[in-house]
Amino acid sequence: MKIIPSNPAISNVVKLVVYDDCQYNKLTSLTRNGRTIQIVRQFNSRVMMPCFISNDTITIGILPRGSYIINYKLMDNATAPPKASLDLNFALVVSQ
Repeated sequence: MKIIPSNPAISNVVKLVVYDDCQYNKLTSLTRNGRTIQIVRQFNSRVMMPCFISNDTITIGILPRGSYIINYKLMDNATAPPKASLDLNFALVVSQ
């Protein structure tokens, strides 16, 4: 995964590029609560679909100046409640 641009300013649109991702992983929410941005994607392992690899770009948007934590979760909704199969945090600084 990679945040682009690597050193964003307040005028840049911030994006998260997910490399080598399964196409059936679907974005279910993108929320910002203060300085925390949470990205949640889901899949269903019970379906047992073949994984077609692709790159995906998630637009986070234009952010005010400051430091942020981006939390990326990949959830398997085949279980009740859904379990995170991947839970990552990234630090992001947006400058003037």
